[in-house]
Amino acid sequence: MAKKIEKIRRVEIDDERINHTIEAYFKWKDLNTYIKSVSTRGINMPDAISEPMGCWCMGYLWNRGKEVGDAYDPKTNKKIEFKATSNYDTDLSSIGPKTKFDNLVFLRYNLSENKLYIYDLETNSDQLAQMNVNRTQKIGDQKEEKRRPHIGIIKLFKLDEKEPTVVFDIRKGQIEVDNR
Repeated sequence: MAKKIEKIRRVEIDDERINHTIEAYFKWKDLNTYIKSVSTRGINMPDAISEPMGCWCMGYLWNRGKEVGDAYDPKTNKKIEFKATSNYDTDLSSIGPKTKFDNLVFLRYNLSENKLYIYDLETNSDQLAQMNVNRTQKIGDQKEEKRRPHIGIIKLFKLDEKEPTVVFDIRKGQIEVDNR
């Protein structure tokens, strides 16, 4: 019996797509503001907004097929995993037990400034597995137990002490800092 071939679908984020994504961001932000005014918490940033923005800024192709990873770097052939937060000061991300990637990129939104701070963490899934999730376990230990480790990337990688790789001004639709 022939093996089924999984479809790989990588999407380039062109000017039209980034403009639609920016429009979606502001619609999401308005809805999030309303929900926070009547509830104790807001709504998560949809990956349909964060991932295309990250791809456009970093020159990646967005993975919309069955391939592992959120994006693909055509320059390095690496599978990219995005983690994002719409709360600039804090975050909580989970890592699936089977998640494998070549590079982790953190998307840190500052909603009051309408800016996206991108950190290329230059860390693959094996390196991340060696980091502590708590005092007694590494991320890899929990993944081996088929659990989803929850980590704060800002704290784990000490991002408040680091310069972002890229800063994207969402309102202007342009990169204002590029440290690649």
